Amino acid sequence: MADDADYYALLEVRPDADDAAIRLAFRRLARVYHPDVAGSGSLERMRHLNVAYQTLSDPERRRAYDASRGLAARHASDGATAATAARHAPPRHGAIQSTPGPFNRLATLQSPDATPVASVAFGADAARAAVGLLDGRAQLWDVPARRLLTTLAMSGASPAGVLHEVRLSPSGAFAAAWGLQLGTRVWNPLDGRTVWNSGINGPSGSMDAALFDAPPYMRLALPDAPLALADDDPFRWAHDGRLGTDVLTRPLAGPISPAWAVPLHCEEAGQPSRFDDPAETYWRVQQRMLSADARLLFTFSTGKRSGKPAERHLSLWELDHKAMLGGSQPRRLARTSVPAEHLAFPLALTPDLAWAAAFQPGGQVTLFALRGNERQAILTGPIPDDARMALAPRAEYLAVASADRLSLWETRTTRCLQQWRFDAAITALAFTAASGRPLLAVGLGNGLVELWS
Repeated sequence: MADDADYYALLEVRPDADDAAIRLAFRRLARVYHPDVAGSGSLERMRHLNVAYQTLSDPERRRAYDASRGLAARHASDGATAATAARHAPPRHGAIQSTPGPFNRLATLQSPDATPVASVAFGADAARAAVGLLDGRAQLWDVPARRLLTTLAMSGASPAGVLHEVRLSPSGAFAAAWGLQLGTRVWNPLDGRTVWNSGINGPSGSMDAALFDAPPYMRLALPDAPLALADDDPFRWAHDGRLGTDVLTRPLAGPISPAWAVPLHCEEAGQPSRFDDPAETYWRVQQRMLSADARLLFTFSTGKRSGKPAERHLSLWELDHKAMLGGSQPRRLARTSVPAEHLAFPLALTPDLAWAAAFQPGGQVTLFALRGNERQAILTGPIPDDARMALAPRAEYLAVASADRLSLWETRTTRCLQQWRFDAAITALAFTAASGRPLLAVGLGNGLVELWS
């Protein structure tokens, strides 16, 4: 990397940005790591971003870098330490404006500090919630009591790590989290014991996981590349595994056979024909998501064959399909393909992977029935690619968040039913069901999670 590279410009932050802003910027850029074209250019860009983040997230390296660019005086005059800033921080609030609508505030889960929320997940009955904080901590909450039960930490992980996702088993007996420079860890939240940990980590969307209680096991959907790469170079791992998905099933109790590391393969691109020009042919899996029961896999990919335009593909896979010889062999149940320029991020799916929602440039979100031809267009207006979307469990509502604004759409009538403005940026968004009603969790950059139902 060039010595005169502007790391602040690469991460798209101001030179006086705090640690949380730098983490959020890196997470956002890693989330859009998957560009429209696959190739070495995107890999090199992410490597440069990683160098910039490693420098600016380390206080000593950042001071040295700032001094080399004449920025030391600016930081030296900031004055307040982190502790002083925390003492004088303004009160934290959630929604400060809300229009009338079908959803009312149910509860606010308030982390002891203002670390941004990165992910929210629920147990089967929504009585337990896992809240992942950007710095790698995972909190377990008793939702009815609004009580923080425990905080789990990625012990031994890099202090510059960026958490991507958390997951809970149906009863809340197991919790998992993963993120860049954090690896992957599974805990027993009751005693805080680590059940399993690994160096597996990659760009946001490159992997997914689901946890189960009886029998206790974990299923992972990962790039189709050697796991050793994930520990060494997560961006290279995602790049090398861009042509397919490996699905691993690991027990979380009892004897652990090495056979768990033998994956099921979902080959996205298929074999190139002898007429394809390698220079014009590419493929990249950009998003992997498991269904709530982990029997299905959704993949969102971009592919191009020689002489043909690029296309986006929404694919649904049955993972435990029984092959003729008796073993399990994934099979693709359905694929929806559209021209690449007609579909973009953000994405949202129902937990059963029956419906997917994706933004279409021009100002609309389209809902796709993944096992049929049904589609529904919602005229939302422009949405940035770093916005967040969530679909209610039966796809009856679509939530769209950008910056500190949130809109709720009814998918049947395509009407906007409710809008919010929050006191901080919306950094996580998730739907679940509680007592038969949809429950919307809104995670904020000030450490709050608001629950609306």
